[in-house]
Amino acid sequence: MPDAARDEETLAAVSANLSANLLGLGNAATPLGVRAARRMARGRDGAASDDLCLFIVLNTASLQLLPTTAAALRAAQGAARPFDILPAVWLASLGSVAAGVLAAKGFSRVWKA
Repeated sequence: MPDAARDEETLAAVSANLSANLLGLGNAATPLGVRAARRMARGRDGAASDDLCLFIVLNTASLQLLPTTAAALRAAQGAARPFDILPAVWLASLGSVAAGVLAAKGFSRVWKA
């Protein structure tokens, strides 16, 4: 049986999910992430693979280059420059992704031993 985490449809769902998250489209990213996670979990008998855990961490941490939803909310509330939050968003996103990846890799090593 081919590895479900590496087939073309799963990789397409993962790519689309991460792209939507990079653009700050969390609501659009959710169905793609669910589809990718379901495909990655096939044939695992309820045990999550390291790839699936890392995907969930990256999806949850949500590295954003353009926080379009937050900017749209700020614009709707009358912010003169809705994207002036970019440096703070980039810093927070980078920190959350780094912490999540380090934790996922660390836990992966602990539970394999």
